Amino acid sequence: MNSYDPKKAAQVWARVQAQTPVIPDSALVMPMIAEERADATMYLHLSRRFQGKQSAALRRMAQQEQAHAAQLKGICALCAEKLPLLRTPPAPKESTAVLLRQCYEREKASSARYRLHAQHSEHGALFARLAAQEEEHCAILLELLGSLDKPTRRK
Repeated sequence: MNSYDPKKAAQVWARVQAQTPVIPDSALVMPMIAEERADATMYLHLSRRFQGKQSAALRRMAQQEQAHAAQLKGICALCAEKLPLLRTPPAPKESTAVLLRQCYEREKASSARYRLHAQHSEHGALFARLAAQEEEHCAILLELLGSLDKPTRRK
């Protein structure tokens, strides 16, 4: 008596293959790494234009963006992809308000992109967390933009 049933074996393999986690395409993740690194650089640059709590908030956001890039690099390492050499962008020359608006738009776009991948079988929790942090960054950027419009008091 042969205990091997080809139909049952095919059903088992179909279940196993359906459960195999799919690693996001590195072509998708690589640009995200570059964007996160660029955002980190921008926040460090902007932190020098503010003082106190505002400067500290921007430095903390820069650290979080660096962490995002590192986590995305980890996904690429799982794909066994070699990362390209990424250059640091030059310091921007635009006004603080313009830069904050640009950062806000990039953070909104990043959050939406991460939300799209939040259902990923293996890395969904990471993408959901990254989206939530990007949304927090949007709130901080809006607050910083609002602080630029306030007139300064003279003593």
